[in-house]
Amino acid sequence: MKINSLNGSINFKGGTGLSKGFRYALGEGFAKIDQIGEGTNIALDFIGKAVIVPAVILAVSKEDKEKKEYSALKNPVAATIQLLMEVPILMACSKFIEKLANSGALDPQTGIKHYNESEAKKLFLHFTERASKNDKTFEEKSKELITRLDKEGLTKKLKEDFKILIKNLKNPTDKKLLGSALEGYNHTKKMLFHLQNRISFIAALALTPVLCMAEDFIFPKIMNLIIKKPQEPVKKERPITLEKYINLIRQGGVK
Repeated sequence: MKINSLNGSINFKGGTGLSKGFRYALGEGFAKIDQIGEGTNIALDFIGKAVIVPAVILAVSKEDKEKKEYSALKNPVAATIQLLMEVPILMACSKFIEKLANSGALDPQTGIKHYNESEAKKLFLHFTERASKNDKTFEEKSKELITRLDKEGLTKKLKEDFKILIKNLKNPTDKKLLGSALEGYNHTKKMLFHLQNRISFIAALALTPVLCMAEDFIFPKIMNLIIKKPQEPVKKERPITLEKYINLIRQGGVK
């Protein structure tokens, strides 16, 4: 979906000037997000449980103060436990899939690079070097972009900067080859990203019973450390004296 069509379909009633511009920019920024993966989902889930849910409980709950505070505190503690257990699984799965993909194990033998981001990058850099030999202006400007590529990876902004630079190439063959290599590199990067998130999601789903058991075991211990209820002092009864014993006999209290 194009950004203009998305924003054009939203009817901003009563919005003019700065307000309308802000909402337009917000819609445009949201529509451009294409890197929402399992990591982002975990982060948003954590923010919701750790911040939003407790705030809502404290604001609208009609329970007594003690129960309200316990319920509000329970959510960020549970969210933190979940985060500490899910993130290592996500990172381990992503690293494993990336290593497997860059070894070529996930791509077909036809030579098409669906997931091997490392090879796709090498091919792109090869054509960049080739174009640099034929165009000194391109060579100078591409060095800065390649430095950014090594530091940041192929971000959306960097891809656009490369496209602008390639567009100004003098040699039509270099322009075509480098443009295709850039698109192939970007395609491979996206394919690997989505594969990593699918595998990570399946792994987290498969381990859900284990995570729930661990959370049920850890959560009460943490809550007991955070909330220590004051214990009422036990009243010690005074020993029965002879006088009190005689009075009890007279009242029929001792048989």
